[in-house]
Amino acid sequence: MNELELNFDVRVFSLDTIKRALYRFTDKCSFDIQLKDYDIIVTIHAKVDEDLSTKIKNEVLDQDLRDKLSQETANIRTLILANAFSNTGLIQ
Repeated sequence: MNELELNFDVRVFSLDTIKRALYRFTDKCSFDIQLKDYDIIVTIHAKVDEDLSTKIKNEVLDQDLRDKLSQETANIRTLILANAFSNTGLIQ
């Protein structure tokens, strides 16, 4: 097994976003996560895969964008759900 270290700035990516991205790779490796100042330091314990860090960085970015999109569309989703349930007769 090889170790690989990635650093993420907490001002750019949240810990939750990074955890979601890392979870996608738990079949290939394990992780140690540390917080230090403005950095989230991820130590990856993995089989040799030179492209793994690129895949993880891309997944972190993907998860971050999904989170941002979810936040931006929360009000619209709430309105759609409220309208859908108001037409069912469940809410009087």
